[in-house]
Amino acid sequence: MQRKPDVVIWGAGMVAGVHAAACRSLGWPVRAVASRDPERAAALADQIGARTYEYDQLLPERLGDLAIVATPPANHVDDAVALLRAGYHVVVEAPMACTLADADRLIAAEQAERRPVLYSEHLAASPVVDGLLAEVGEIGHLTHLSARAIQAPPTWRSTRHHDWGGGASFDLGVHPVGLALRTAAETDAGPPTRVAAVITDAGTDREHASIKLRFAGGLLATIVVGWEPGATPDWDLQASSASAVLRAELYPSPSLERNGDPIIGAGAGSGEAPTLVDDYGYAPQLTRFWANIRTGRPVPATSRLGRQVLEVISAAHWSAGRNAIEVPLPFTGPRDRIPRDLLTMTTDP
Repeated sequence: MQRKPDVVIWGAGMVAGVHAAACRSLGWPVRAVASRDPERAAALADQIGARTYEYDQLLPERLGDLAIVATPPANHVDDAVALLRAGYHVVVEAPMACTLADADRLIAAEQAERRPVLYSEHLAASPVVDGLLAEVGEIGHLTHLSARAIQAPPTWRSTRHHDWGGGASFDLGVHPVGLALRTAAETDAGPPTRVAAVITDAGTDREHASIKLRFAGGLLATIVVGWEPGATPDWDLQASSASAVLRAELYPSPSLERNGDPIIGAGAGSGEAPTLVDDYGYAPQLTRFWANIRTGRPVPATSRLGRQVLEVISAAHWSAGRNAIEVPLPFTGPRDRIPRDLLTMTTDP
């Protein structure tokens, strides 16, 4: 029987709580919760039977096998690098970093320490996306790929906070961009080569973006993302060829259809309400990461996907600030700026 890993959680906010719930559903012991807010750390630790620690206490003591980094994105890389060097296997919540320079620094540390980093794009491990990826390789050359994420802006923090990168196009956009890239990778689309974007009401609670992502094989993917105050989350992913249409509803009720016939959920399953940690991929991604560490089996999302997502988002902001020009990938613009800053910069790459 495979040994269960000991886990530490780095952060104590809402997302940290979801990861803690995923660990509890798997029967994985969470040994420690660390946060800059002692009250929040204590509240989460009490729920899961863990102890609270200062950040610097967790590094020399090495209290677990896995460390889940769920701090603000601006802190992700510093936190993850410190944990890698302390001997942990690290899970980094999306977005992986706020700048491409930081993303490169994390990948360099991962290579130096010879321990893989899991990029926590949880939906990539969800049953619905798993099902779509299994089907998409069988339907032939893709003629259409689209992903959408519309929801109300967060209430637990400002959408303009610098530590979070700023704006729906970054905070929220990393998820549909990541899913589009993962889907295309299962086809003959080839690598992404160019991106163009329009961003409206940037920096507000009504920010919207439309991103066109072109691949070497000719596929043009469309990604739509935005905040809408009061909206129920409405996320989906669709891929089609000359012979079939695959449609995955992601939020609020996961389901998958092929040519309108249900495969998962929406009449194809038990009818039970979706569970956050399982049906949205939080627990499955952790299970696969632990299997990857022990056996080398592939994980649904790697640090390289995290960097590729950030590269597309950065290029999209550069494009949107320049009348939606097509920007080549890999992005050759400034690597030390957050995407929101790239939107308003006046110099060329």
